[in-house]
Amino acid sequence: MLRQVLNNLPAAIYITRADGHIAFTNTSFAANWGKVPSDFEGCALSDLFPAEIAAMWQQNVHDTIQGGVLVANQEILGEGDAARHYDNMRFPLYDITGTPIALGGVATDITDRVQAEASYAETRRILEGIVNNSPTVIYVKDPNNRLILVNTTYAAVMGRTVEDLIGRTEDELFPADLVASWRESDRQLFASGQPMHFPNTFSINGEAREFISVQFPLYDGDHQPYAICGLSTDVTDLKRAERDRENLQQEIIAAQQAALRELNTPLIPLDDDIVIMPLIGSIDSARATQVMETLLDGVSRHQAQLAILDITGLPVVDSQVANALLQAAQAVKLLGAEVLLTGIGPEVAQTLIGIGADLSGLRTPGTLQAGIMYALRHKRR
Repeated sequence: MLRQVLNNLPAAIYITRADGHIAFTNTSFAANWGKVPSDFEGCALSDLFPAEIAAMWQQNVHDTIQGGVLVANQEILGEGDAARHYDNMRFPLYDITGTPIALGGVATDITDRVQAEASYAETRRILEGIVNNSPTVIYVKDPNNRLILVNTTYAAVMGRTVEDLIGRTEDELFPADLVASWRESDRQLFASGQPMHFPNTFSINGEAREFISVQFPLYDGDHQPYAICGLSTDVTDLKRAERDRENLQQEIIAAQQAALRELNTPLIPLDDDIVIMPLIGSIDSARATQVMETLLDGVSRHQAQLAILDITGLPVVDSQVANALLQAAQAVKLLGAEVLLTGIGPEVAQTLIGIGADLSGLRTPGTLQAGIMYALRHKRR
């Protein structure tokens, strides 16, 4: 019955006499070598195992019997992927007179545990490397606002060490009104169980820094929330770059618009005191205002005595456009310059008559060529 009990235990159990002969093994021990207990019992270690292993185990027998105490250690058998890890307990066995006569041993195969621990350690090392090298502020706090994890970026932002921050509450680190608002958001977060995204701003070394933050609850094995994880990314430089880019874009648009205005309302110096503005395409109220501004600015800048406003290229001149042209001409006259309105066709003439335009004091040569000839003759006089 005792043998059956021992044979059903997962641990490898064995007894080795002082002379190095195996007195007992259970099936788990024998199975590790692909054998059965009868293949071992009564045999010497040197007949069963490679010389190096047999010598090591014989030394263990000697040391344990001589020492008279239980010895626990770990051993590795095999190499590479085939290596097996064992937790060993070795202890002396005594006869009825109290004389140590053998070594008893229990070896538990912990290979899966060792591999799992190694995998966990590697995973932890990788995660710690990612967390601590991330430019994002990362932290975990319990329901009492006590920090249980912070990364090096968080510590750098706070101007402290990671060790100094772990275990501290937010009440110790931040203003009371700010912590109060965080507690309310934490309460909502635990209640909803949904991640929360929000912007916030902190003063770091006297500089206001903008962050985009996300918080979410962490759950235990029973799916009960036990902590809050937060990630805050500093977007100050990105926001500043976006604003600079927007400002540059606005400057480019303004420059383009200025260039388009010059193309839409070109002012051409003909001589030292003569300028020409040929108008082409349609004119709305905005362009009419632009025509007047460009014409007045050009007359003033060139100290022109005569300005030719050519409307040959205008397909339609309605009453609004006609009034705008006449207002431009009158404004130029106020600057002491004369205006020639060239290119008036029959339809434009009818429009001007229809609105009762006062053309007194305004010369209207029929064509641009005629207007230029007049201007040059007028200058020679």
